[in-house]
Amino acid sequence: MKYFFLFFLFIVSCISKEHETDKQDKILKGINNIFISQVIDGRNESRKVIIHANNDPIENFSYPIVFFLHGNGGNADRWINPNLEYVDHHEFIGIYPQGFKNSWNLGQEKSNANDIEFFNLIMQQILSYSNIDLNKIFAVGTSNGSGMVNELAINTSFFKGIAPIASQLSINQIKNKNISPLSIYQVCGSDDETIPYNGGISRVGHTFMSANESIMEWVNLINCNEEYDLSIVESDSLFTFTNCKEKNQVVHRRVEGGNHNLSGRGRFIINDIWNFFKSLD
Repeated sequence: MKYFFLFFLFIVSCISKEHETDKQDKILKGINNIFISQVIDGRNESRKVIIHANNDPIENFSYPIVFFLHGNGGNADRWINPNLEYVDHHEFIGIYPQGFKNSWNLGQEKSNANDIEFFNLIMQQILSYSNIDLNKIFAVGTSNGSGMVNELAINTSFFKGIAPIASQLSINQIKNKNISPLSIYQVCGSDDETIPYNGGISRVGHTFMSANESIMEWVNLINCNEEYDLSIVESDSLFTFTNCKEKNQVVHRRVEGGNHNLSGRGRFIINDIWNFFKSLD
């Protein structure tokens, strides 16, 4: 009996070590497509997610994760080239999900997918890898993707910070007042012809808060003082709220003269967003 017990312990120890080795060997590297199975409108759909990691990841290093969400009618592949430099320099691992019917479901879109469920399923997949930093998960979205980023921040708890670009909160979006604290970098063009800076009914069918109302909603939800610092960055007005209960930060960037495409300055602004994410404690 004694020898059987010792043999049993030996087998369990070997299995445990083998499991640990497998987990250590399971790392994200290179550009890969994964597919998430989800039931939409009664049909089983396979949804693509691009994982964009360095081809030769640093050993025993945990990478920040940044989700990038395309706009309505967009494609996840468009994020690969703009992020090559960041990924090549080991800044982060990019996750680029594809919206169902090239859209994110915010209530009046082509898609009827449950996108909150979709992102929870993505997180289940990437949590099995060993080279990610679970304390540094961020999201960037543009237009319809920006609205989805806001929706995810309200209804999930895995983001440390988000950057909604070219879309403020809609008037129906804040339903849960007990959101998980996080940091916000909201970007809106002062002359946006699609989602009006001053709020109201938009071309995309939703009714939005003004950009100022939207940022103050975040300030209050995250328990920040309403006092802010105003600075000018590359002619843009930057309103920064730093006195927050959980040491978060809330930033509103008004792109002066910027249209829905931010007058072509989005790539440079994303660099500032990444620097903002990196600065968060």
